[in-house]
Amino acid sequence: MKILLINDNPVVGKLVTLSAQKTGDELISVHSTDEATQGAYDLVVVDDTSYDKEDFDAFSAKVEFSQSCFIGSRSSEKPEGFSRELNKPFLP
Repeated sequence: MKILLINDNPVVGKLVTLSAQKTGDELISVHSTDEATQGAYDLVVVDDTSYDKEDFDAFSAKVEFSQSCFIGSRSSEKPEGFSRELNKPFLP
């Protein structure tokens, strides 16, 4: 599985990296949608601190992905359009 992580939180990055290593998935980590290369991904994971609706909409138009996951705190508002949500804190 090819996973793209859009994140600037080191704790989230470490936990997602550990999870991807355990499952043997390929993980590409970037800090913003601007840094992501065009291509196809099986899963795009976005941390709430790196999420911007306009940027993500533009990103979605140029990059193909099957599933998407939004990682946010329990109190944050969850944006529409994501196929899955993960609440902070979480374990790998």
